[in-house]
Amino acid sequence: MTRRIDRQPETAADTRFFDLRESGYTGWIDQDGYAVAGPPAWPTSTADTADTAEAAEAADGDGDGDEW
Repeated sequence: MTRRIDRQPETAADTRFFDLRESGYTGWIDQDGYAVAGPPAWPTSTADTADTAEAAEAADGDGDGDEW
């Protein structure tokens, strides 16, 4: 029996994921099916976000103000 929506056999990570959810866990789960304390590191200030946006636009290079 599988709990995957595509009916493929469950991997070990799938089993851990579904077991956590069925036990009532509502927190973060990583790609390997383990409970984690929170999301990965995100920019914590607007300065960090602005630097990231500017770097993305610089990499984009078309000067239209978007990052893609």
